[in-house]
Amino acid sequence: MRAIVAGTITFPSTACPSKVLEGLKRELSFPNPIYLSCRRMGRRVKGIPERIECLVERDDGWVELPRGAVLLLRKRLQEGGLSVEFEDRRCSHPAVGLRAKVELRPYQVNVIERMRSGVQGFVVLPCGGGKSIIGTAALAVLDQPTLILVHTLDLLQQWHNTITLIYGFEPGVVTEGCCAPSAITLATVQSLVRLPPVKLDTLAARFGCVLVDEAQHTPASTFQQVLSRLPAKYRFGLTATPYREDGLTPLLSFTLGELLWETTTAQLVAQGFLQIPTVRPIFTDFSSDSQDYHACMKELIEDPERNELIAGLATREAREGHSVLVLSGRVKHCRKLVRMIREVPCEVLVGDVKKLDRQKILNNLRSGMLRVVVASTLADEGLDIPRLDRIILAYPGRTRGRTAQRLGRLMRPHPDKQEAILYDLVDLSVPSLARQYQERRRIYRQLTT
Repeated sequence: MRAIVAGTITFPSTACPSKVLEGLKRELSFPNPIYLSCRRMGRRVKGIPERIECLVERDDGWVELPRGAVLLLRKRLQEGGLSVEFEDRRCSHPAVGLRAKVELRPYQVNVIERMRSGVQGFVVLPCGGGKSIIGTAALAVLDQPTLILVHTLDLLQQWHNTITLIYGFEPGVVTEGCCAPSAITLATVQSLVRLPPVKLDTLAARFGCVLVDEAQHTPASTFQQVLSRLPAKYRFGLTATPYREDGLTPLLSFTLGELLWETTTAQLVAQGFLQIPTVRPIFTDFSSDSQDYHACMKELIEDPERNELIAGLATREAREGHSVLVLSGRVKHCRKLVRMIREVPCEVLVGDVKKLDRQKILNNLRSGMLRVVVASTLADEGLDIPRLDRIILAYPGRTRGRTAQRLGRLMRPHPDKQEAILYDLVDLSVPSLARQYQERRRIYRQLTT
C-alpha cells in the first residue's frame, strides 16, 4: 500500500482492506473527556462529539491519521499480509549552521544523541532535569530551521531567554500580532491555530524541525490541528508528566512518535542534580455541609480562619528569608490572599496580569527581591525558579501531573537553598477533600522515595 507522510499520514481508503481500516479506526478512537465531564455534571452535550476520532475518512476518499501512528499502521497492515511504502513529503532544509555554547550533563548528552538518531518521538524528564537546555542544544545537532511550539507566553519567554543565552542571538517569534520567523522560531499554539490555512502552510514549510514543549498537551484539539499542518521531517516533544488522567495518553505517541528517553526523579537525585523536598501537611478546621463540590470550594476560599492560616504561614516563611509560592485554583482566592499578606512584599500572578508585569514579578522572585508570589494554575507549568524553597498548596486537588509539577518546582538546586518544603493544606473534615489528600500522599511517596 502506498501512503503519503507529511504533517500526517494519508492514503486512499480503497488501498487499505476494510477490515484493517476498521481496526485502525477503533484503536485510534478515544472517549471524549469533555463529553464525559458534561454528562457527569448534567450539562448540555449537544454538539460535543462522544468520541475523539484520530483516523479521519475524508470526503475526497482519502484516509488521514496522526504521523506518530506509523508503527501501528505497519503492524496492522503486516497482520493483513500487506506492507506500506511512503511517499515522503516532509520538509527538510540545508543546514543553518547553529552552534550551541552550553555545558551538558552526561545524561543530557545521551538524550540528544537519541534525538539525533531518530526523526520523531518524545522525551520524559522530571522538573529540573533541563528539558529546555536539552531541546535548545539538540537544535545544533539537528541543524534545521526549527519551530518551538508552546502554549503560554511565560514558556515562550523562558525559551527566548535560553536560546539567546546558548546561541547568542534572539529567536524569531510568532504570537498574536507578530509573525517574524527566523532560524529558530518560537510560537504559541493559540497564535498558529488562528492563522488562515494558506498562511499557516506557507509558514510551516520553512521548518525542518518542530519541538513541542509541555508535550502532554498534544492531545488537545488546538495542538492536533496545528501539528497536522506541520510537515517538518523532525518532530520531538519534551515533558515531565506524560500521563494524562483523561485517558488520552496514547494520543501523545500517536502524534509525536514513541518514547525516546525517560529519566526519573530518583535517578537525578542519586546523581546530585536534584534534591528531594519535604512534604508537610497543615491540617485545617474547615468543614462544609454542602453536597455540591463547587459550592464547597466557594466556601473554602472564603473561609477566614483557613485564609489567615495560609497568609500567616506565607508571612512567617518569607520573614525567615525563604522564597514562597502560594498556589490556588481560583483567581478570586489568589487576590484575597495577596491582600491578607501585608507584612512582606507580595505579588499576585494570574492570567490577566500583563506580560511585562508578569516577567518582572518572576524575575524579582528569581533574584530574591520578592519573597512571596500568590499564583493560580498559571504557575503549574514551565516555572523555572531554582531559588524557590517553599510552596503552599492553598487549594485542594489530586491530579498526578499537577502534583508532580508542583513538587518538582522545589527540586532544583540553588546555592541559597537548604531544605525545600511543600506545605499541603489538608481539610480532613470534608470527606471528598480528605480522599484527595490521600491520593496526593500516594503521589508524594512515589516521587520522593
